[in-house]
Amino acid sequence: MKKERQAQFVLDNTLRYLYIALRNNRCPLMAIEFKHRGTTWRADTPEEAIALRNKLEKEDKVYVHEHEEMDRLSAFWTPDRFMDVINGVGDLQRRFMVVIYENPMITSQDLVNKLGLDSDVALAGVISGLSKQLKQLNIPLKELLMIEVKWTGKAKTRRFVLDDFFRYAAAEQNWPEAWEQELKRKEEDAAPTKRRFIRKI
Repeated sequence: MKKERQAQFVLDNTLRYLYIALRNNRCPLMAIEFKHRGTTWRADTPEEAIALRNKLEKEDKVYVHEHEEMDRLSAFWTPDRFMDVINGVGDLQRRFMVVIYENPMITSQDLVNKLGLDSDVALAGVISGLSKQLKQLNIPLKELLMIEVKWTGKAKTRRFVLDDFFRYAAAEQNWPEAWEQELKRKEEDAAPTKRRFIRKI
């Protein structure tokens, strides 16, 4: 890293001295031209060329980082890991995820109402339980869920949204529809058989 900085410093100074020498000798100047990712870029002065090059390199680093993060998340939510979550959390936590899946960016108040909870404190308990259950699966809560907090004056609004790649994995598994159908079938199987008594006259 130190050698790269030294090389950049030498190049910067060389361009600067060349520009000064040409200007002092009244030589005609031409635009500085260089290629970056197959595109030709031009600048009128060494300073502009250096600034432009640094900006392009910075944008490259941001681009690479964003795509590496997307690839990591895409690879993280495999079908097996998705099913580990669905089978490894409690019923209330699954309902919590279903409501968010069906209502992206839902507020905490709407979540409380749809889950039939008493308050935000009860909702915090559901989220805490989900976090602990995910921890047993070695999955951080942030990989599954994003919570956006917005202040309007003194009022705070929290909104919830599931990770996009988790949603993609859910769609591939036909969740939550398939899970809800299976749950309904189990409830019907567990229901006691009604006996019919025929009264003889």
